[in-house]
Amino acid sequence: MRVAYVDHSFHEKTRSTSFLVDVMRRHGLTVDYFWDNSWQGGAAVSWEHVCSYDVIIMFQAFCPLPGTHYRKLHPNVIYIPMLDQFGMWRGPMYNLREFWEPFQGSKILNFSIGLHSTTLAFGIASHLSRYYHEPKAEAASFERGLHGFFWLRREREISWSTVRALISGKQLTSLHLHLATDPQTPSPKLPSQVEIDEHNITISRWFENRAELDKLLEKSNVFFAPRAEEGIGQSFLEAFARGQCVVAPNNGTMNEYIISGVNGLLYDMTNPSALDFTSAEQMGQLARTTSATGALAWRASEEKLIEFILTPSEKFYVGKYIHPALAQRNESQQRQRKGKLRKRLTDISRSYRVFRATRAVWYPVVKFARNCLGTLR
Repeated sequence: MRVAYVDHSFHEKTRSTSFLVDVMRRHGLTVDYFWDNSWQGGAAVSWEHVCSYDVIIMFQAFCPLPGTHYRKLHPNVIYIPMLDQFGMWRGPMYNLREFWEPFQGSKILNFSIGLHSTTLAFGIASHLSRYYHEPKAEAASFERGLHGFFWLRREREISWSTVRALISGKQLTSLHLHLATDPQTPSPKLPSQVEIDEHNITISRWFENRAELDKLLEKSNVFFAPRAEEGIGQSFLEAFARGQCVVAPNNGTMNEYIISGVNGLLYDMTNPSALDFTSAEQMGQLARTTSATGALAWRASEEKLIEFILTPSEKFYVGKYIHPALAQRNESQQRQRKGKLRKRLTDISRSYRVFRATRAVWYPVVKFARNCLGTLR
C-alpha cells in the first residue's frame, strides 16, 4: 500500500510530524514525502503528483483542489489540520464552512479534541489521536532550585514581558532564554541588563545541531510553552516526557493535556500574573507519569489508527455521499443484474414451446425496449 504524505515544508526541518510516518512504515506501508512550500512563496504540491497513490495524507498543507470535493477525485483522502492554523486563541471564529466544504465525504485525522468536535459538527468523518512521547530515561532534577527555559519564538504571542509577569517574585533560580524566532515574525524585545541580573538570565540563539539545544533543555526543570496555541504541541509534550513543570497559556492543545496545578500550570494570556511554583517538582513528576500513561495508550491505538488510514472514505458515509468508486460498483452491479435478467428471458424463450411459437409477436417489443429505453442492455 503506497501513501503520499503531503506536509508543510517547515516540518522538514523540525521533523515534528515524522512520528506518524514511522507508525505507517512499521505497519508495512510505503510512504513518500511531498513538501509544500506555498507558505513561503514557493510551490504547492500539485494533485497530479499524488493522485496515483493508494492513500493521500495531507498534513496541515493541502494540494490545490482541481474541483469541488476531494472525494470526487480519490477514494481515500485524509486531511490532518492543526489547531494553531485557525488562531482560535484570538477569539470567536468566523464561519468555517467554506474551509471544510472540500473535505466533505473525505476523512480527517485530528490531534486535538477541540478540532475533532469541530470536524464532527461539520458532518465529516474524524479520528481522534492523542500523541505522547516515551518518558526520558532521566527525569528533570529539582535539587538545585527552579531553572526555567523559554524559547522566544513569537513576540506577538508570548514575549519576554509575559514570562516576566509569570515569574515575578524571584521564584526561579535562573532562566534560559532561547532566541530563535519563527519565520515572518518580528524581532523580540529582550530583557534589560537589570532584568538579566535579577533573574539570572542566560541567552542562546539558533543551533544547527539539535543535540546542543537538548543539552540546554535537560538542565532546566520549568518549561514555558513558546506559543499561544499548538497543533500537537511537540515542545511541551517533550517537556512532559522530561518530567518538567510545564507553564502554558490556557489554550489548545495545552489545556487538553494539562490540568492546572496538577501536572502543569495554565495562565490567562490576556492578563498574565505571578504563578505559584511551590509544587513545581510534584507537577513535573505527574507530567512524566502522564507522558508514560499516554505513550502506552498511543501505542495501543496504532492498530485503530492504521485501520482508519486504510479504510476507504465511502465506508464512513454510507447513505450520505455517492463516492465515484461506489457509483462505479453500483453501475457494474446493475449491468450484471440486467445481464442475468436478459439471460433468464433468453433461456425461457428457448425452453418453452409457447415462447418459441410466439416469438414473432413478442420479440419486436423486446427489441423496441432495447433500442428506445435501454432497459435490458
